[in-house]
Amino acid sequence: MKQATLKWSLISLLILVLAIPAFSQPDMGSRKHMAQSEQFAENLKLTPDQQTQMEGLRYSHEKAMINLQATLKSEMLEAKQLKLADEPNRKKIFAQIDKVGAARIAIEKAKADHQLEVRKILSEEQYKVFRMKMQRKSEFGERGQGQQCKGERRHDRSPRK
Repeated sequence: MKQATLKWSLISLLILVLAIPAFSQPDMGSRKHMAQSEQFAENLKLTPDQQTQMEGLRYSHEKAMINLQATLKSEMLEAKQLKLADEPNRKKIFAQIDKVGAARIAIEKAKADHQLEVRKILSEEQYKVFRMKMQRKSEFGERGQGQQCKGERRHDRSPRK
């Protein structure tokens, strides 16, 4: 009995020791983000004050977007549930669709507000460079050319045979 307890204690300790370094290292996504931020600052020739302002703005925008996207997902899930009900209620479904639309509008407004705030921080010349980079990014899509969001459907596909 004591051997089994000792064995499990050692296994648990080993797992803990191996797991700690994995959690203490920044993940590849954050490393990539940090490198992109540095390159972004260099391309725009941001002053240290501008860099600080942009970092604060990015943080507050990302934090707000987390809540807005969670609201959107929640509203979409509720709409799905209403549509799958044994006896769907058209009035409730349409009201929920309005909530989904309102959540999407809130996200778009937050994005526009963020861009307007960025514009206040940058000089005219910096903003021209920023706008060109953002246009290129949107041409290829934020996730890269040809990629889709999870759950997105392609409407241009021909039906499977």
